[in-house]
Amino acid sequence: MRVLMLSYEYPPEVVGGLGAAVSGLARSLTRHGDEVHVICASSGGDAASSVQDGVKVSRVARSIIQASGDPYGGGGGAFLHTVMEANFGLTSRTVSEARGCDVYDVLHAHDWLVGFAAKSLKHALHIPLVLTVHSTEYGRNRGIHSDLQKYIHEVEWMITYEAWRVICCSHYMADELRRIFSLPGDKIDVIPNGVDPEMSRPPDAEFVRQTRLRFARPEDRLVFYVGRLVYEKGVHVLLDAVPQVLAEVPNTRFVIAGDGYYASVLREKAAKMGLGQAVTFAGRISDEERDALYAAADVAVFPSLYEPFGIVALEAMARGTTVVASDVGGLSEVIRHEETGVKVYPGSADSLAWGIRRVLCDAGFRSLLSQRGREDALSRFGWDAVAASTHSVYERVRAEAARVAW
Repeated sequence: MRVLMLSYEYPPEVVGGLGAAVSGLARSLTRHGDEVHVICASSGGDAASSVQDGVKVSRVARSIIQASGDPYGGGGGAFLHTVMEANFGLTSRTVSEARGCDVYDVLHAHDWLVGFAAKSLKHALHIPLVLTVHSTEYGRNRGIHSDLQKYIHEVEWMITYEAWRVICCSHYMADELRRIFSLPGDKIDVIPNGVDPEMSRPPDAEFVRQTRLRFARPEDRLVFYVGRLVYEKGVHVLLDAVPQVLAEVPNTRFVIAGDGYYASVLREKAAKMGLGQAVTFAGRISDEERDALYAAADVAVFPSLYEPFGIVALEAMARGTTVVASDVGGLSEVIRHEETGVKVYPGSADSLAWGIRRVLCDAGFRSLLSQRGREDALSRFGWDAVAASTHSVYERVRAEAARVAW
């Protein structure tokens, strides 16, 4: 089957879970015999098509991002301008590359960020559209509170309407889509994100040791967060929990990796709280550094207020890092409390501090969660199973589209 995918990001340019999810799915579909062509936006500008792990990848420019430094722009007006530029580029690049080649069997768009391109290409090339919703504006903001949020919300509704079928990564998200978009339940397929078995391979021990020494002494405990620095990820709750953890485990060091519009607020908060000795903001880190910190950490913490799935938590589990995470959204479906990780109340610094201390102060419990978490992540959330389920959706859509006038 020939599959055209549209995405706002794709490795090596990965900002959050979306890029990792699209890449994991595309590579697995290719391994199972599908021909996958990903056309994505890139801050690096237009680039000739290349093949990555069997996937054909074409990149088009989103020019304003280089000036803003944040691919998601904090939700400002300039960000919407950038998104529209990217959609124009995605559309024109697809039409150009579609000339003279076999027709794609299905068009798979990821999130509202590529919605206008997806709608245009669906009708222009007469390709049935499948949409994966990775998150919603309503969920990220706990409602719609501004004209900008209302605009994004309406674009999201539009693309769910245009899609033949809508995939989401958790039952939590399926309920949200039914509730906020009045989306029929029989139009939704719940297919979780996956994790690559290669993530369970241990990184180089010496590199892990050297990386750890950059942030902590040998005798210190290490707590690690990686992800976008945006409000809904709850990193401000983690900062509020730090003093409570230090009161019981004073030799704990916290590493916060990632970037986003909320980064300056978080840095200022940490400084005002006097956490400079205990908390390090590492900024964006390489995949190798991320893997080394997972291996070096005693705890990986994900204090999200809103989380459709939580692929970073799943990746941490696959690497054998003990996870403490909010009992919210998709995280609730990924983690089994005190069996494969520890779940805490979202938005509660007291609960988060309790969970971190619970793991730090009990080495046997920590080791048990590490082992069970790795086994559970690799057995329940392999990309091969995700790709097989997604391929079944494609087959259904192709068969239905062939039988009806549209």
